[in-house]
Amino acid sequence: MPTTSSLDADARSLLFLDARSNVNFADRPVPANVVRKVWELVKWGPTGNNTVPLRLLVAESDEARAAVIANALEGNRAKLAKAPLLVVAAHDERFHDTFDVTGAGTASTYERLEGDPGRRSSMAHSGAMLQAGYFIVGLRAAGLAVRPYGGFDKAAMDAALFEGTSWRSEVLFGIGYPHEDDHGAGERRGRLGADQAVRVA
Repeated sequence: MPTTSSLDADARSLLFLDARSNVNFADRPVPANVVRKVWELVKWGPTGNNTVPLRLLVAESDEARAAVIANALEGNRAKLAKAPLLVVAAHDERFHDTFDVTGAGTASTYERLEGDPGRRSSMAHSGAMLQAGYFIVGLRAAGLAVRPYGGFDKAAMDAALFEGTSWRSEVLFGIGYPHEDDHGAGERRGRLGADQAVRVA
């Protein structure tokens, strides 16, 4: 750990050191409005060209929850069912339509993206995944535990939840308040140290 930090030890623990990808959660509902409040904070994280491609679907209804769980890989379904709140993070294939809000580019930038769906989709994916990282940190800062899932049928999820829209699913999140005794994430495994993962050129 660095010897100095703008965050105190409790904040570092909450966001990174003690936080886990919970499977078990406290028996307490998480209202959809919590996600809205987290969004209003994390939307200010830096993004490529000031774009905002991330979209969030809060699966609050029984029908939406069932669709999320049904289209997850079999090994993830029971874990997702334990989460008080499920969120599908998606990218918007037409994120450039909001340039008037984000000030992300000029008219010529819009036209280039409009004429190059492949590049646009790639930018939407990478930008949404960057913002998804901010979303995880924002949820933890709000006192919530979150577990991301990549194991699901994206085409089936899109058909079930995003039919007729330009949203395309990227990651599932199981969200809840931390369980007091058992996070269910198992023994903590290691991470690469800076000597292996950081190179100074």
